[in-house]
Amino acid sequence: MALLRIAPNIEVGSDRVHGCTPWAAQLLVLFLYSRCVTINRRSQQVLVATRWFWFWRSERTIPFNRVSRIIYRAQALPSASPLSYLSLVANSGTSDSAFFLIAIAIKAAAEDRRASDELTLFSVWEQQPRERNWVDRLGGMSENSVSIGDECSGAIVDILQEYLGVPIASH
Repeated sequence: MALLRIAPNIEVGSDRVHGCTPWAAQLLVLFLYSRCVTINRRSQQVLVATRWFWFWRSERTIPFNRVSRIIYRAQALPSASPLSYLSLVANSGTSDSAFFLIAIAIKAAAEDRRASDELTLFSVWEQQPRERNWVDRLGGMSENSVSIGDECSGAIVDILQEYLGVPIASH
């Protein structure tokens, strides 16, 4: 499944995190969309630059004190397998991969208690978490952790939480 993962290219420095839409994802949308996110500890800002239709570019700068929380959600993808539609054979019509959406909730002012806006930073397509099975053990995967899947999106969220210092939520 690692070959079937589409995740942003993330560069982590001592005072800066920079991530952009990967080349494979840009190719899927014929280079009509691209997003780059820079989190700068020194200036205490999140800079989000989005390019649409090759020429239109927008930038948004959010100070750290207006970021309320990190939002981390997953949306399972429907299965393309014909067997998934037979209720006796499969329990659900979803595949083992999902889109993981990583966003931040933004307050209108630093002193506000509630967020008024949500800004998606990254989208990651990868395998959903699942228990390790005998095929994984046969392939040589260690048994240090209970499940596999969502490692890339989870690592991105951990980095964001370290840099921004805000809690993680699903909404």
